[in-house]
Amino acid sequence: MVVNLMQTISGWLSVQVYGNDSLSMLVAKMPYWVMVLAYQVRETNLWGQVQSAWNHFVQTGQIWALIIGLILGYFIKGFTTFG
Repeated sequence: MVVNLMQTISGWLSVQVYGNDSLSMLVAKMPYWVMVLAYQVRETNLWGQVQSAWNHFVQTGQIWALIIGLILGYFIKGFTTFG
């Protein structure tokens, strides 16, 4: 196992030195279980995630910080610009 890992690392480093496509070389040398772990798909609920993020934004009071920051920023911009 360690010998195989060392061969993989040395092969990857030699590819880096000569400038070949390192990503395809690295993927070709990966064990099968690593690729299976990287390919776990779960169902996405985009609208639900947006609603959850917005609710958290409002519940933590960050919405008030945003509104106050926009108003103060507008006034400060008005005071510091010429013309």
